[in-house]
Amino acid sequence: MRIKDKDIMDLYKCFEDALSRASKVERKEKMKMRKKIRDELYLLLAWERPTPDVIMNRWEERLDKVFKVLPFGAREDLFVLMKKIMQTPKV
Repeated sequence: MRIKDKDIMDLYKCFEDALSRASKVERKEKMKMRKKIRDELYLLLAWERPTPDVIMNRWEERLDKVFKVLPFGAREDLFVLMKKIMQTPKV
C-alpha cells in the first residue's frame, strides 16, 4: 500500500504542530529542520510498501536533531498517525 499526498500532508501537519511547540530552538534552525522533514516525507511517496516501524526507524536515524527538540509525546503521536494511515484502505 502506497502513501498518498494527503497522508504526507497529515504527517507534515503533525510534525509542524510538534515543532511549533518546541522551545529553545532558533528560527533558522527550525527552518532547516522543516526542510529535512519535507525531504523525508516526500521520499515516502516512492516507497512501495512501507511499514510504520521501518519509517520511524529511518526517521530516528535521519531526523535525530528534530526528534531531540520535539515535545514529550510527539514521537508517539507520529507513530500512532503512521499506523492509522497504514491501516486505512486506499481507494
